[in-house]
Amino acid sequence: MSTPRQPTKRAPPTRVRMARQAHGGPSAQTAAATSAHDQLIALKRSLEATSLSLNRIDPQALSDGDRETWAKELDRVDLAIARVRVSLLEGIVAEFEAELPALQSATAQLEAQLASLQQAVDVINAVAGVLGVIEQIIGLAG
Repeated sequence: MSTPRQPTKRAPPTRVRMARQAHGGPSAQTAAATSAHDQLIALKRSLEATSLSLNRIDPQALSDGDRETWAKELDRVDLAIARVRVSLLEGIVAEFEAELPALQSATAQLEAQLASLQQAVDVINAVAGVLGVIEQIIGLAG
C-alpha cells in the first residue's frame, strides 16, 4: 500500500473562483485589482487544495481504470503546482532585476561618499599627527 503525497496548504477550488470571474461574479472586480503575484499565490493554494483532495482518495478502493485516471490527475495537478512555483520565482527574479539598476546606482553613491569620508579621515589623521608633533615640541620647550 502506497502512502499518498501531501500538499502544504488547503484553499478553495480554482474552478469555482474562475467560473465566478468569467461570469462577472462578485470576485471579478477584486481579481482585477489584485496583482499577478497574488493571483499566482491563489492559484497555487487552489491547486494544493485539489492535490490534497486527490490524496485523500484511497487508490486501493478504485478500479484499475479509475486508479489510472486518479494517478494522471494527481500528476497533472502536481505539475501545475510546480509550474506556478516556477512562475512565482521568475516574478521574484524579474522584480529584483528591475530594482538592480537603482541598487547599483545607490551603491555607487555610497562608495563615493565613503571615499570622501575616507579622505576626511586622512586629513583629520594628518592634522592630529601635526598636533601631536606640536605638543611634543611644546613639551620639550616647556
